[in-house]
Amino acid sequence: MLLSAGAEPLSARMRFPEKLFQHIIVSNWTISPAIADADFDPKLAAQIGERTFLRIGERSGASVSHLAKTADAAGRSSILHLSDLHFGGDYGFRLQGEDVMLGDPRKTLTERIVADLERLGCVNKIAAIIVTGDFMTKGIWDDRSKELALAEFKALREQLSLRPEQIIAVPGNHDVVRYPDGAAVDVRENAVERQSTYQHELNFRFFVHELVGRQMKDSLNHVRRLNLTHVDLDVCVLNSCTIAATQWTEYGYVGRNGLDTIATLADQKIECQTFRFLALHHHLLPVVQVEALESKGVTLTLDASQILTAAQKAGVNVALHGHQHKPKIAVYHDLPMNGENVGAPVHVVANGSAGARRLPPGERNTYCLFHVSPTSIELLVRELRLDGVAGAQIFSGRLATEAARP
Repeated sequence: MLLSAGAEPLSARMRFPEKLFQHIIVSNWTISPAIADADFDPKLAAQIGERTFLRIGERSGASVSHLAKTADAAGRSSILHLSDLHFGGDYGFRLQGEDVMLGDPRKTLTERIVADLERLGCVNKIAAIIVTGDFMTKGIWDDRSKELALAEFKALREQLSLRPEQIIAVPGNHDVVRYPDGAAVDVRENAVERQSTYQHELNFRFFVHELVGRQMKDSLNHVRRLNLTHVDLDVCVLNSCTIAATQWTEYGYVGRNGLDTIATLADQKIECQTFRFLALHHHLLPVVQVEALESKGVTLTLDASQILTAAQKAGVNVALHGHQHKPKIAVYHDLPMNGENVGAPVHVVANGSAGARRLPPGERNTYCLFHVSPTSIELLVRELRLDGVAGAQIFSGRLATEAARP
């Protein structure tokens, strides 16, 4: 983003300090900035010693591919949706290889999920696992927490006979931390610095590389097609942890790059009956009683309306997210004002936490299970208990949506 103090000649305005360009190249990544208008900030300009500055977002344009390799899951028809695992200080399940005290009833997450899928007769039907963020707790990416998370997903993949590319990872606000908890920093200064260096994303990018094999430079916004039994499923992943230099930095924000990814989804050729999912971390609709703009809120995605409008036009059937650990289902549909085509309604499915141990009264650990056929999507929301007791079925029903046809 280019900010200008006045109507100086272009040659004068394009004199950037050498130290600024040193921040644009990070770990041999060449980042191409997008240019847009914004208000000039004299305080920030004084800090960098120049009357102009660049604010760097994720690379955009032809140099970035938003398409991931198609994953073959022929013979399978169900999607497992997990969210808010919180490995580290907030994780509640027994860890892989952990010795527990006599009388401790905790089971591993893999044991609990597989046992529940066995009750449903679905162990051999899982085509993919979509995880909508917060793999870690408070951005603490210590080696032990990361290795335990990788070990748990390895065990789950082996039990469900999945390949790494059949796990779809979405960043959450506990994975991509804008600034440390309790840090006394200027929001704009911090946002600009971190957009320039990408330090806030590096741990998550390393983790995803080890988890599913995606390259470090690959866009966090991408589309992956899954070939299921007689039906395709397109999954559009959005990074809602994009830094926005405002007083609402802790809210979700997707931005232009994410909207471009939805456009990429819309352009994908329909080759057979196809459903489309959109996955992000932050909420698209409010779930708490008060969203106070002057508080340190972290719930809503600030550009949710744009995302939902674009999703309808792209043929998205279901939008998945987590974040506030509150399972909810809603249907969102724009109304045509002048006869324009606004697309079909989007089912917005909010998942609970699949791993946190400290939940407020009334909340439960949950996971979602989607059964996808050429003609329908059935959703189950299931409780996950830390012990060996079977959880409750919180919701079961067929979503009122249809597949796109060639």
